[in-house]
Amino acid sequence: MQQTVGYFSLATLLLGLFACGGGGGGGGGSQGYGTETSGTGTGSTTETSQGSTTTGTDSNNAPEFTDFPSTLQVNENQTAITTIEATDADSDSLTYSVSGTDAAALSIDASTGVLSFLTAPDYEAQSSFLAEISVSDGTASAEQAITINIVDVAEDASQAPMEINVVVASGSNGYGSGNKYYVNGGASPDITLEAGRTYRFLQSDSSNSTHAMRLSTTANGTHGGGSADVAGVEYVGSAGSSGAYLQFTVPASGAPETLYYYCVNHSGMGGRLIVSAASGSGYVVTQMN
Repeated sequence: MQQTVGYFSLATLLLGLFACGGGGGGGGGSQGYGTETSGTGTGSTTETSQGSTTTGTDSNNAPEFTDFPSTLQVNENQTAITTIEATDADSDSLTYSVSGTDAAALSIDASTGVLSFLTAPDYEAQSSFLAEISVSDGTASAEQAITINIVDVAEDASQAPMEINVVVASGSNGYGSGNKYYVNGGASPDITLEAGRTYRFLQSDSSNSTHAMRLSTTANGTHGGGSADVAGVEYVGSAGSSGAYLQFTVPASGAPETLYYYCVNHSGMGGRLIVSAASGSGYVVTQMN
């Protein structure tokens, strides 16, 4: 009886030892015989910033655009736009391409990034173009949306602005004494404009500060009970600052025979604009009185 008990005790012990050896820690019976795969070199990353998207992999750096604005301005009647530049941290060879809304109107050199129009744009036909530029190193890529705004350029003499320089100084006119607009040395002169031509009244001289010019169909403008309601007038910049001007294209027909220029802040500074038929003379300045 004593020997039987010992026999079963030894068998039980051996079975227990085999059972412990086969478990392998936490239920993974294949541990020590399988393989492990790391994430490096197989995943992908995507970054988006200010309209551009960059897609790469963990083992390859995506190319990046260099100083590439999202909006460009290009004069009409020319095909050249710009050269797109990009860099790649891996020194991979880069390839450029264009897609998007108006891609059919554009061309880009795949190797140099030179972007151009297939046909010179006409502002009057289309004033802006939308597209997406892509640069790829063969594995990873970067994309950026671009808007190309077309600048209207004078195409004949009637469209080219005739520049009239304006300064402000003390003087007298039909309204009395005080600060006046001076053109060609005359205080508040009558200025004759031609129908169909564009005129730019330059107000960049510092004396124009606080004396922004406006046009009206009423003598002395708002100070005479009228309003600045003349159609087609463009105001650029702040009077007295570099590049400031008032631009006005006289309609080829239907314009009032007499308009008035005046200061938006001060009464009695301006004078008359007399509209004449086209004669090729540009403009004529005569004294108001």
